[in-house]
Amino acid sequence: MSDYDNIRPEVGATTSRSNAPSAILICFAWMISVGAGSTLGFAQETMIRVGTITTEAGQPFSLPIEGDWDGLLEGYSFSIAFPTTTPIENLIVDVYGSLVGSIEAEYVQEQVDPTAGTIICGVLFDALPPFEGQTVPSLGYPQEIAYLLGEISAGSLDQDINFVPLDGFGTPPIMNMFVIGSNSVQVSNLIPGTIEVRAPPVESVFIRGDVNMDSLVDMADPIFHLDYTFLDGPLPSCMDAGDANDDGISDISDAIFLLYYFFIGGPGPWVPFPNPGIDWTDDNLDCEIGL
Repeated sequence: MSDYDNIRPEVGATTSRSNAPSAILICFAWMISVGAGSTLGFAQETMIRVGTITTEAGQPFSLPIEGDWDGLLEGYSFSIAFPTTTPIENLIVDVYGSLVGSIEAEYVQEQVDPTAGTIICGVLFDALPPFEGQTVPSLGYPQEIAYLLGEISAGSLDQDINFVPLDGFGTPPIMNMFVIGSNSVQVSNLIPGTIEVRAPPVESVFIRGDVNMDSLVDMADPIFHLDYTFLDGPLPSCMDAGDANDDGISDISDAIFLLYYFFIGGPGPWVPFPNPGIDWTDDNLDCEIGL
C-alpha cells in the first residue's frame, strides 16, 4: 500500500480539515457551467505530469507541472498529494511563470494555508470583458501549466519527496481536468514526480606528488610512480596526486619531476601542495579516494 492510499477521498465527498492530509496541493480553474464528469472524445490522451528535480538542503526549488491535451485549452484543474512530513518551506503555486501563463491569464486566485498544508489556486484565461476567447492551443506534446516553488529546509537529510496527482481533494472536490470547448475533460494519465533532496558531492582532497597517499611527499612517491608505470604495480587511489607537474597526465615525467625536486632543487609540485586541497585544474584525472 502506498503513502497515498489512505488519503484518497471519495469523489463527491466533503473533505474537512480534520480528515484531509496535512500536505495537499490543490489548484483549480473555474469550470464553464459543465458537470465535472463530462468528457470529450479527443484522440490525444490527456495527461498531467509532475516533474522530477534534484536540489540541495537550504536551496530553493522550482518543480514543473506539465499538461498535454487536444484542442484549445480554456482552463484546467489539478490536485496533488505529497507526504505529510516534508522539509519544504514557503511553498507556492506559480502560474505566470509557466508556458500557459505567458498569455497572462485574466484571473488567478491563490490561497496558501501553511498550517493545513494546502494551496488553492484558481486560473481562468478569459475572465474579463470584452471576453475575447483567450485559449492555449495544444502543441502535440506536454507543456508547462504551473510550477511549485519553495525551499528545502537547511539541514535536511537526503530524501525523495513524491508528488502524486489524485482526484477529489478540496470542497467541492477538484478533479484533474482540462476545460476544452466549454466542456470538462477528465485527465486520463496522471504521472507523479519527485523532489530528490541530495547533499552536494564532496570533492576529494589530496597532496600533489603524494602518489602513495601516505600524506607525505618523499622518495617513496617516485618509486611508487615508476612501479605502476613500468612494472604493473598498483595504481594510486588518487590519480591526481600522481600528476606531480599538473599537466593533466600521470606519466614518467611526473616521477622525473619529483626526482628533480628532491635532488636538484627543482620546483615543488603544483597546488595542492604542501597542504591537502582539491584539484583546480580541468583535466581527465580523478581522485576516487582522497586523504
